[in-house]
Amino acid sequence: MSDLVDSKPLFAFTRKGISEVVVHGIVALKHQGLQLVGGDASTIIVTRSLLKPWQALATGGATGDQAFWVMGIASHSGQSNHIEQLHELIKVTGASESDLVCPRSLPLDSNVAAAMKANGQTASRLHHPCAGKHLFMLAAASKEEAPVESYWHEDHPIQRRIQALVGKEASEKLTWVTDSCGLPVAAMPVRALMNMYERFALDELEPARQLKKLWLDNPRLVGGSRRLDSDICEAGGRKLLAKEGADGLLMVQSLPSAGETVAGCFVKIASGYNVAHIGLALWSLLSSRDDLNAPLVSLRDYLRSRLEEWVPKDQTLQILYRP
Repeated sequence: MSDLVDSKPLFAFTRKGISEVVVHGIVALKHQGLQLVGGDASTIIVTRSLLKPWQALATGGATGDQAFWVMGIASHSGQSNHIEQLHELIKVTGASESDLVCPRSLPLDSNVAAAMKANGQTASRLHHPCAGKHLFMLAAASKEEAPVESYWHEDHPIQRRIQALVGKEASEKLTWVTDSCGLPVAAMPVRALMNMYERFALDELEPARQLKKLWLDNPRLVGGSRRLDSDICEAGGRKLLAKEGADGLLMVQSLPSAGETVAGCFVKIASGYNVAHIGLALWSLLSSRDDLNAPLVSLRDYLRSRLEEWVPKDQTLQILYRP
């Protein structure tokens, strides 16, 4: 097993061939039914918010087609539409904001955070990007008459159910750690996570179908305005799911379409979250491959349209990644 200490240079910003910024990380492309191999496949990563689909499924998933159900897998930006939908979720689930253990936070959206500060508003637990996931777990605990006040404990019945589902889907040795939102989250090899997303894309059972439909119907609730995962979902024409995770994670998974097998892309930036660097890492992967399915070819073209936005005007982009 390897870790991010072994990450590779993906791209650089240069001046006349002299590198000034070099971004390291790991990227991977997995085709349906093919085993992901190589050093990056065995790299252990903390899955962070990339695990949310299975945390939601294990806690009952969405029980309707109303938009607020998608907040269970969201890493939201704290924009007004997110807070409105979280309040709707509170009404339906009977969970309470006061029971949340996720930290009080200002919104990820810096403009909204600045407006809150200017208006004398303080951080709240609902503004934490993982608030919806916590509300799902609280609702499940209440429904099952399990202790609400300890829903975040690793040995709580809800967490045990999540661990059982993730362990089954990953089929690898897992290490459970505490995420920054206060909940248990799995660390696993990249190959295991990509296998999970592939199976999720192909899953025809109703809970997974419903969750995917909500995701595709409400991409801006899953992330937000000016969020790369939401951008990719919208640009993908209902053929791509995309999910960001903290500290430089991105997973993109194509969905079944006529004549196409599915494929997934994984990105982890070693230096942490930077939307331009994550986008360029994904570009480094897709622009270096000639074995893309149609949805990923379209995604590659979309990413090309954003290079001017991401590459500093006084520097040149040099792709260092080699498949």
